[in-house]
Amino acid sequence: MKRGRDYMKLKGKAIAAVVAVCALTLAACGGSSDSSSDSAAGGDSSTESSASSGDSGGDEAASSDNPAAADCSILGPGAKPPRAGGDKYIVYATSLNIGNSWQEEAYNTARGVASMPPYSDCVEVRTARDEPDPQAQISQVQSMVAAGADGIISYALSPTAINAAYQEACDAGVTVVVYDATATNPCVYNVSYITSVPQGVDGQPVENPFMGYNAMDQLLQLMGGPGEIFVSHGVVGTSTDIVHYGSALAAMDNYPGTEILTEYEGRWDSAQQQKETAKALGSFPNVQGIFGGYGESGVVKALDAVGKEIPVSGETSNYFRLRLLEGYPGVSIGSPPSQGAIGMKVMLAVILNGPEGIPHDIEVPYRIVTAANVTECTQAPDAPATEYCNVFPEGMVGDENTADIFNEMAPEVSLVMAQTGEPTPNIEATPYTAEYLQQFEQDPSRRYITREACPDGWTKGMLPQNVEGCVQS
Repeated sequence: MKRGRDYMKLKGKAIAAVVAVCALTLAACGGSSDSSSDSAAGGDSSTESSASSGDSGGDEAASSDNPAAADCSILGPGAKPPRAGGDKYIVYATSLNIGNSWQEEAYNTARGVASMPPYSDCVEVRTARDEPDPQAQISQVQSMVAAGADGIISYALSPTAINAAYQEACDAGVTVVVYDATATNPCVYNVSYITSVPQGVDGQPVENPFMGYNAMDQLLQLMGGPGEIFVSHGVVGTSTDIVHYGSALAAMDNYPGTEILTEYEGRWDSAQQQKETAKALGSFPNVQGIFGGYGESGVVKALDAVGKEIPVSGETSNYFRLRLLEGYPGVSIGSPPSQGAIGMKVMLAVILNGPEGIPHDIEVPYRIVTAANVTECTQAPDAPATEYCNVFPEGMVGDENTADIFNEMAPEVSLVMAQTGEPTPNIEATPYTAEYLQQFEQDPSRRYITREACPDGWTKGMLPQNVEGCVQS
């Protein structure tokens, strides 16, 4: 039962309405309750003050006007004084209070990297939990602005519902970064993998953008061509699920004769995936492949329960990649939680150097993983990855944790940071420059997907991957 292409067109108003209703009770890239760190009290803000040194430095002109310059050696001439008038900038690392591993890892890497030198001399890191409700998130943003925030990194519950609160923050001089999910407000910095062109197993960019397109293409290659498949959605109606599904249908067109036997909502949750896959197997025991998402460990466990091994596409769980290491026929491709650290570093680049030259639309790189390139991580838990790796040894982390905490844009991240939010010891963070970030600027053809608008000289149109994007006028 292959659905029509019209189902997949990105309709911004409809998406926003559905997301507001669903309230994204699960993160768009993670739904397991298997968390590796304790959370702060839900909905409350707690403050972690960075250690301060007495070193002086920075731009001389900035020092005379900016009280933070005395202790912040990386302050640039484009920086403004802290809003609250203190000697450090106040930055908030936030996450959804839903207790899944992906959210915890993203949140921990954000606050961990901001607590490292040289940032620790410049900023005070505060943390906040957002309840999975757009109105609660709006109130939280307003509270952080009132508390003197200079920067907020946020997981947007809707591409549009939080826009007014984000605009109030921007108008007050607050830098707002949204990571993984995206917001349409043009004052917000979007830092996301959702429209990126992934790297193949050889580390080189593949031909097509979008996770869904590449996951379906890899799945059908593993199947040896067309066949009968299941499709497990994430949270139906969210922009992430719509883009993944629409681009997956476009990849199916390259394999005429492929049939979707049934579709179900896995909600990016391993338990839900296992339950729904087991039900589908009862009705269609001869299925040849399964297109899944986060929580794919549940898909594999459902197949194990009936003694069946077929190709599966999933995201980045350590359980799934350990199975790939054993030779399981699957493809692992999904959202890196290191986007928390990356988003924080983008925000600090704007605050400490000014916005000039820094793109508002940044595509985060990620890699396709199969049995051909699954690589065990051997470094110590408190050390960053100096060589590419993508799976932890068995027993080192929970099933739903991921080695995609490591990313080329966040070389400071360690497992300890991802689990606890503590800085990686004995190293300094490498601040971003505008020139560095420009190489990750989103391609204009994909701008409509995240902004519901096209750049000058471009108009809305369908992309080859079956999503609405921008075409040159």
